This record gives sequence, structure tokens and C-alpha cells, in this order.
Amino acid sequence: MEENRSKEQGASRRSFLTTSGKMLAGAALASTVLAGKSEKAQAYAIDTGYKYALLDPQKVGQIAYENYAKRWCASSVIAGLVNELAAKVGGPWKTYPIDAMRWAHGGFAGWGALCGTLTGAGAVIGLIVPDTDIAEAMTNDLAFYYSSTELPSFTPPKNLIADIESMTIAGTPVCHISVGRFMKKEEVDFLSNERAERCARLAGNIAMEATNMLNEWKKNGKYTPKHKPLFNVLANGITSQNNCTDCHGDNVPNPGNYATITTAEGAECATKPAAGKH
Repeated sequence: MEENRSKEQGASRRSFLTTSGKMLAGAALASTVLAGKSEKAQAYAIDTGYKYALLDPQKVGQIAYENYAKRWCASSVIAGLVNELAAKVGGPWKTYPIDAMRWAHGGFAGWGALCGTLTGAGAVIGLIVPDTDIAEAMTNDLAFYYSSTELPSFTPPKNLIADIESMTIAGTPVCHISVGRFMKKEEVDFLSNERAERCARLAGNIAMEATNMLNEWKKNGKYTPKHKPLFNVLANGITSQNNCTDCHGDNVPNPGNYATITTAEGAECATKPAAGKH
């Protein structure tokens, strides 16, 4: 009976995601339920005046790495992109306030939430890409890259802070967990030079990946998303990640009690951790 139930749930979830994927194809569609009615926020075009030119990812990554000790994660990624764009494009990039987002270090002023490298990269992407759908697709892919890739793989010509040996797969864009996994593997504490070196190199990686995405968009006149927008909302019935047990342990809330998308699949995902994420 349990085997049949599992098969039925699997088929139901696949059907749900397939249907939902068709509904969201080409659009990052946000749905909220207010007074029993669904209100949908569609993407729109913007023009900030910040233009883009093809950049060398390795050079952008190196600048981000070199800026970490002074600016920390968010602003170091911004520096990597903005310094190069100021030189190649000019205009408003020349006066862009790189340190205006320095507060985003440590997962939002040290609160251990979203890694500041992603905040910094997202801020620049949002200024450059006029289609808000495409900007969201890029940042979504960047979060997947950060979460599922063994990092940091960026290797500077010369280590500026310390020598490190470890790379880890974060499984999440959350600073607290991402840093903690590295600290455990490298056997160092948070205030160590090794942890700082890791985050500096990670800034280089994220700056490079953001540059690769922007270069693709610039070269081809479009960007092809690698992952479905709002995948976790569709799978879990609420804004979320796929590493529920990292924070909740075995006591993962059942989103069926509060989900804006009411499906059995949300409860299934919440109680069944994704393979390789925990």
C-alpha cells in the first residue's frame, strides 16, 4: 500500500510541476491569494540607463577577490563588475556607489541569511537587464549555481589572506549554512583567515558566473534560463529552498496548512528531503 501511495504521489507531483511549468513558461509569475482571489504580478520592462559591454569573467572575478578584505562579500562582487564597466562603458558606472550595499555582508548585516555575493550580483544584474523576467531568471540560476556547485573553485594567482584546502557544496544560498559547511570541513572558526579567504574566493566565483550570464545575454540578445522560475514555490507551496531539514531537522512544517498553492506535493517535499541536499 505504501509503495502504491508513493508512486501515486510521485506521479501527482510530476503532473503538477509539468502543468505549472507550462503556465509559467516565459514568465516569472508570482501568485498570492487575497480574499480568495489570485492576483498575478507580471514582469515589465525598465530602463535604468546602466549599459553593458562584454567583460572578461576572470578579470571581474579577480577584482572581486581583491576587494573582499576591504569591502566584504556584496560590495566586492559589485566592485568586480562596476570597476570594469566604468572603464569600458563609463556613464553612470563611473559614479556608482559600490559601498552602498556593504551592509549585505554576512547574510544581511551578519544575520546569516542570503549570501551577500548573491545580493551584490543581483543588484548589478537588475540595473543592466531591462526585462525583469530575464533578470529574475539570471538570479534564480545564480542561486542554483551557488547552491549546487562545489565552491570556491576560483584560484587567485596569489593568495591574499590565507591558504585553504577545502571546497564544499552549500546546498542552499543561506550564508549561515554555506559558511558553516566550509568551516566544518576546513576545521576552522568563523573569524579565521581561512574562512575569510574562502569567502573572498567565493566572491570571485559569483562575480565570474554573473559575468558569464550577462555576456550570454549581450552576445545573443537573449538569455536561456537553466532552471524553472519559482520552482520551489511550485514544489513546496511557499517561498522556500530544498534543504528543509538543515534548519528544521525532522520537525519540518507542513505547508499544506498555509500554502498559497494547495497541493499534496508541498507536504511531500517538506517531509522528503531532496537527494544530495542534506
